[in-house]
Amino acid sequence: MKRNELRALARDKRRAISTMQAIEMSLRVAHQVVALPEFLNAQRVMCYASMPEEVQTQTLHNAITQCGKTLCLPAVRADERMEAVVISGDTEFHTDSMGIRTPLNGEVMAPEKLDLVIAPGLAFDKNGTRLGHGKGYYDKFLSACDCPIIGLSYDVQMVDHIAPHDHDVPMDKIVTETTVYDCRAKREQMEA
Repeated sequence: MKRNELRALARDKRRAISTMQAIEMSLRVAHQVVALPEFLNAQRVMCYASMPEEVQTQTLHNAITQCGKTLCLPAVRADERMEAVVISGDTEFHTDSMGIRTPLNGEVMAPEKLDLVIAPGLAFDKNGTRLGHGKGYYDKFLSACDCPIIGLSYDVQMVDHIAPHDHDVPMDKIVTETTVYDCRAKREQMEA
């Protein structure tokens, strides 16, 4: 299946999830994430600000700050470069063109200084290939990171195979409401 067809299918599947189901499933995802060693060992965490149809991340944002960790949110700048902005009590926000709550100000954390990135996607496969909206913001940013990358997904967004592009950055793990996929271990097993 072509990437645009996969995107359309994933959007349809996400739209079929009711608000109550999304809240419940997102809580289950969050509970699994906070138990992962990658989360427990991280001090500086970038987590996306969720759009309505994505796995909701407010619970994760709260957990990050309540654990005394540094929360960074992504911000796409006018030059189409994504940055990790440190969130504090002084951070001002606006809603961008995609309906995402985005920080307007704050210290920018260099990608290589992050300990963990929690990323969204429209679809994922068990090898860790992530299909985004096609703009490439995350792949460009993630290519500069030297930390674990965890994708969040509802079960219905998991697909058998996504043909990776050269610039795609694979997820180390993908967390759904029912499963934690250890994609890095699977890739290493396949290469052995």
